[in-house]
Formats: sequence, C-alpha cells, structure tokens
Amino acid sequence: MSSTNPTHAQRCTQPVVELRQEAGAFTYGIRAPRARGVVPPVSFIEGGFSSLSACLLHVARGLAGNFPRIYVRFEDACVGEQDIVDLQARPEHVAGLLEARLRAARAAPQASHQAPAVESLPV
Repeated sequence: MSSTNPTHAQRCTQPVVELRQEAGAFTYGIRAPRARGVVPPVSFIEGGFSSLSACLLHVARGLAGNFPRIYVRFEDACVGEQDIVDLQARPEHVAGLLEARLRAARAAPQASHQAPAVESLPV
C-alpha cells in the first residue's frame, strides 16, 4: 500500500472527538492523534449547543470533507467510533446510542466492584 493513499492517511489520522456537557450545554473538542499513538491536547473547541444531537451535527459538518470516521469520547469515557455519514443523517439516533454507551461505561466499573450476590442457604 502506498503512503500517498488518502484512505490510508485518513485511517492513520482519524480524529478523536471529546464530548462534554457543561452547564446544560454541549461542547466538543477535537484531538488529532499522531504516529505511534501520541495524542496531543485538544486543538479545537466549540460549545454552546443545546442538545447532543446539535453538537454531533456540527461535528459532522466540520469534518465530513476530511474524515469518514471519528473516535468518540464522552465525558472522559471511550464510547466507540462513529461514521460521519451517520452523524449527518441521524444525529438524534447517534446521540441516543452514545448516551447509552456512556451509561454502560459508567456502570461497568461499578458492577466489577460489587460483591457477588450470595444466596441464603436453609439452616
């Protein structure tokens, strides 16, 4: 595969979008990972969106011409990858998926720290 292949270049530089809710509004930041997994600080921040779906649509409009997919972190939790096309076509649906993944990510550590349920044995 040639290093000038644009698909290869896009895959290697797939951005990380960091989503947050602050004071009732949604904000996103973009990180552009470099070679060898080095992740620099957020290089772009945009905020003030009234809903997660509006925030995702703005992300899609900004990145659509350059990237087919993004990695997504939501409130510091990794919640997977998303196709830009889905963000554009169904932002409300994607917002629901990301919120569900965030709830699952937050519940997973709690479940692993809970003691297993013990069944009472008859005396």
